Amino acid sequence: MKGQRTGRRRRGSARLRPFALVALVVALLLGAGFAWAASWPGFRPGRITVAGNERVSRARILAAASVDPRVNIWLQSSAGISARLLHIRAIAHVAVHRYLPNHLSIVIHERRPAARLLARDGICAVDRRGYLFPALAKDRSLPNLVSARSACAERRLSATSTTMHLLEVLRLADASGVHLAVLSHDRYGEDRGVLADGTLLYIGDGTQLDRKFAEIRALEKRLRGSWGKIKALDLRAPSTPVVVEGRKSEGGGLLPINAMKGRDRRAPRRSPARISSSRLRAVSKNPRSGVPQRASSPAHSASSLSRASHRRL
Repeated sequence: MKGQRTGRRRRGSARLRPFALVALVVALLLGAGFAWAASWPGFRPGRITVAGNERVSRARILAAASVDPRVNIWLQSSAGISARLLHIRAIAHVAVHRYLPNHLSIVIHERRPAARLLARDGICAVDRRGYLFPALAKDRSLPNLVSARSACAERRLSATSTTMHLLEVLRLADASGVHLAVLSHDRYGEDRGVLADGTLLYIGDGTQLDRKFAEIRALEKRLRGSWGKIKALDLRAPSTPVVVEGRKSEGGGLLPINAMKGRDRRAPRRSPARISSSRLRAVSKNPRSGVPQRASSPAHSASSLSRASHRRL
């Protein structure tokens, strides 16, 4: 019995021997084939295409991708190529595709600028999410956000920064159909803007923005015949907006802010502005404390506007 069992085991192992030899031969052939393919010059990068780039040049993309011309494209890491390209601030996403025998395709998705940022350290573009990247000449048609702080050297704005607040104001204005050319803060930190037609806006502390922008649209319709004579709109109290008549700002009304003093470097001519007595009585005193207000009406700001007259709506 023991001899018979041993014979059976030997016959079973003998049957497995050919399969083991075949598997070994196949493994050797695969290894040799892989070594040949890895060293074959036909798989080295021969054609590299770049698509989707407008802001970043093809030469810069290829330099940043660092594709090794001596290494098989199937052995080069597509994730590594993408990671290197994402160091370029204007690029949001990268897709790398490989095609037989030696074609490498790089598809770029660039960031879309929402505005130009005129900061203390230069001019750059900014998207809706607050990412900063170099501005191009064609970005001059975008709205301008004016900041007294240095920001263009950063990769992304802080979520609590004043510039992110301006981006949110700009988004709400666009959603309401109000086209702003310039948006900034005045010396008191309140929002101030200029429409595309040069009309100056006193927006205020950033509250009730939907209501204020809806009021601008309503005023444009009501004053359609005389809109060209409107120099400024004070919407800090949206229930009692004030219209300032006069000459509109030229060149988009872009007044650079002095970062040290918090005021305009190029101030308009100063002349006394007339305002209705009822409006003055309504805003000159705090109804609770009786303390004079610094800028409850446009009298303080409009005093720097040349010969403007106010009408209460």
